[in-house]
Amino acid sequence: MAKVIALPSNVEAERAVLGAMMMDKSALAIGASSLTEDSFSEVDPRNRLVFRAIKELTNRHNPVDPQTVTDELINLKLDKDSGAPDYLMTLVDSSISPDNVDHYIKIVKQQAVLRNFLLTMKKIQDEYNQGGIADIDDFLMNANQEISAVASSRSVGDFKEAKDVAEGVRIKLNQVSSADSDGVTGVTTGYRRLNLLTHGWQKEDLVIVAARPSMGKTALAMNFAYNAASRGNVPVAFFSLEMNDTLIMERLIANRACVSNDKIQTGLLGTSERVKIASAIDEIGKTQLFFDDTPNSMLGDIIAKSTKLKAAHPNLGLIVIDYLGRIRTTTDGNVDSRQQEVSFISGSLKTLARQLHVPVIVVCQLNRNVEDTETKVPMLSNLRESGSIEQDADQVLLLYRKDYYASVGQKVPEKKSWASDKKPYGQQQQQQQPMPNPNGPKAPELEDKSGNPSVMKILVAKNRNGQTGEFSLIFSKSYSRFDDPTEAFEAAEAQYEKETGGGFSGE
Repeated sequence: MAKVIALPSNVEAERAVLGAMMMDKSALAIGASSLTEDSFSEVDPRNRLVFRAIKELTNRHNPVDPQTVTDELINLKLDKDSGAPDYLMTLVDSSISPDNVDHYIKIVKQQAVLRNFLLTMKKIQDEYNQGGIADIDDFLMNANQEISAVASSRSVGDFKEAKDVAEGVRIKLNQVSSADSDGVTGVTTGYRRLNLLTHGWQKEDLVIVAARPSMGKTALAMNFAYNAASRGNVPVAFFSLEMNDTLIMERLIANRACVSNDKIQTGLLGTSERVKIASAIDEIGKTQLFFDDTPNSMLGDIIAKSTKLKAAHPNLGLIVIDYLGRIRTTTDGNVDSRQQEVSFISGSLKTLARQLHVPVIVVCQLNRNVEDTETKVPMLSNLRESGSIEQDADQVLLLYRKDYYASVGQKVPEKKSWASDKKPYGQQQQQQQPMPNPNGPKAPELEDKSGNPSVMKILVAKNRNGQTGEFSLIFSKSYSRFDDPTEAFEAAEAQYEKETGGGFSGE
């Protein structure tokens, strides 16, 4: 005969909470707002019935005490099953000090979560035993999502005293005082001007990197990941939902070897190039970069894999996801609204960043409305599919290359600098600017012409805990590589923009 294992419970804690709720208003407020009928076990079903009566009274804003609860149980015709009024007196005798009620409520909730977890595991096993599994991947994914949902409900936050929070700030300040000379307090971005604005990627931040297709956002995300793994010397997770890991690695090798992507893909390499590639492979192999190239990954899978990697590598420094548009919450694509789905995804990724204490960078596409403007300069309102992306993000980086539009035959007039406009960002008036005088100021030229270079303008359009602003990086398209411009180029670019009154005008 199979052994029957009783589900976990703590009946004495349940009775203590119910007794306190009938005797004290503060205990009633805490219990009624944080517990449900399912929080109470089946070991003594009377506890569930008493809580139901208490909840009914509080919903109607009626007073709660042993007599009113007895009357309510009689009205609900539950007096016999609940043992009222005698059992209520037992609960009152079991009550504890209101000062301790939150501790007992936590015990009740923890036991409820554990019961739910075990029941969920049994449900999953029953589904398997019934032999109704059509797709193993779907079965495992659904099982993981059910378990994750139960696990996430275990969190019971408590208030923290001001002295404890202040002490945490003191510790952080001591750590900051020993930070790098460039002011980086998080994981380095690898770029001087971006570090000045953000102080590095900060724990628990959700960072959005957004641009139109083919602008270079995947390449930039890859550079961020490598910089964190190599210069920051931390493990980094890179989820590539659109490109397999071999293609990503080819780009990364081209990046480090300064050998064109085309040559690596075709294998038409000279001796010196092969030497550079061998050195680049050795260099990359020393980092702790972890790739996942599952196409159209499910949100639950990304969360589960990130959590597993964090458990294996507690110093996980960064998670990069390329890109948000490929993430799904269901396998059949049956959702009421893609906008609602994206809102859920962005909120879940922010929660993931907070729970793992790791910055999460998510690549995102901008909508087509950018193309309808005269300057083609992106704004926060161009974030695709959901305004919740902007709301959930701690930082938003918008990318723009003027030469991209020139390459597709679209002329772009000079645009006033993002940073110099005194109006709030996103409210600037789109005004047609006169075409520059051909005999007027000349845009600075890049010193190094190798790698098919381009000037990438980056706007930190939102920075919840720091400054916003714009800066340039040099994008070597053939190498998928981003570098800080030289100080001479930055000075020449600043002078040119001052003379022309516009940003985003580097040729």
